[in-house]
Amino acid sequence: MNSKKLYIWSAFVVAAVFVLFAIGTLFDLKVSEILYARDNAFGKIYEVAGKMPAFVIAVFACFALGENAKVNEKNNAKKIVFYILAYLAGILNFIDLGEMLLGSKLYAAAVGAVLSVPLCVTAFFALKDLPSDKLLTLKKWAIVVLFTVALIAVLVFVLKTIWGRARYVDTQTGDARFTPWYKLVRTGGDSFPSGHAALGGTLFLLLPLCGILDKFKGKEKSIFVVALVFVAVVMISRISDGHHYLSDVAAGFGIAFVVEVIVMRVSYGKKLDKMTLNKDNNKIERLLDAIF
Repeated sequence: MNSKKLYIWSAFVVAAVFVLFAIGTLFDLKVSEILYARDNAFGKIYEVAGKMPAFVIAVFACFALGENAKVNEKNNAKKIVFYILAYLAGILNFIDLGEMLLGSKLYAAAVGAVLSVPLCVTAFFALKDLPSDKLLTLKKWAIVVLFTVALIAVLVFVLKTIWGRARYVDTQTGDARFTPWYKLVRTGGDSFPSGHAALGGTLFLLLPLCGILDKFKGKEKSIFVVALVFVAVVMISRISDGHHYLSDVAAGFGIAFVVEVIVMRVSYGKKLDKMTLNKDNNKIERLLDAIF
C-alpha cells in the first residue's frame, strides 16, 4: 500500500468517526440503552485488553531505544534505563488483568511484574540481532511512537478532567444523570472522551514498521484492517458495559487517530511508505536525539 492509499484510507476513517460522533450527539442515550448489558464478559475482557496496544508498543519502543544505545552508541547505562522503562510499561500493561482476576491492586502489581517478563523477553529477542542501520531507523520510530502515545494520553486526561461527564452505568444506579457531551458539567465523572478507544487506536502506530522491518513489508493493509477492527470492538465493548457513550468512544478514537496522522505526517513527510524521517525537521530530530 503506497502513501496515497494510506491517506485515502485515513480520510475514510476520519469521516466515519465524524458520522459516529454525530449519531452519538443525537442518540447517545438510546444507543446505550440498546447495547448496555450489566457485568457482561465481553465488556470486562476488552476493559483489560483495550489499552494494551499502547503499553505493548511502548515496551517494544523502549527496547528498540535500548538496543540502539548498546549497538550504535555503546552506552550501556542508557541501555539499562530503557530496559527498565520497558519492564515498567509491561507491568502497567498487565495490571488491569491482575486486578480483574484477583481484585487487589497489590496482587495486580505482582501479576504485572511476572507477566511483564515474557513480554520483555519477546521484545528483546525480536530486536537483538537487527543490524545497526535498522536499529537507528527503529530508534527514530520509537521516539515518534513514545511521543505520540504520551501526547494522546495527556490530551485525553485533560479533556476528561475538563468535561466531567458521568458514565452511563452511574446513571443506572441513581448516582448521576445523563448529560450530552456538549454540556460541561464538571461533576467529577470521566466518561468523555474514552481512554480505551484512544489507546486502542495506537495500533496504527505499527504502520511505519512496514518500511523498516522486513517481517512487516507489504503488511500495511493487514495492519490497518486489524487495527480498525480492534478499535471498533473496543468501542462497542465500552458502550456495552456502560462505561462510555457512543460520542465518548468516537471522540477518544478520533482524537488519537488525528494526532497519529499529524505526527506521522510531520515526522515522515508525504512518503509514508518510505518511512524515513522528514529531513525538513532537523531541529526537532536533534532535540529528540539529545533527549533519547
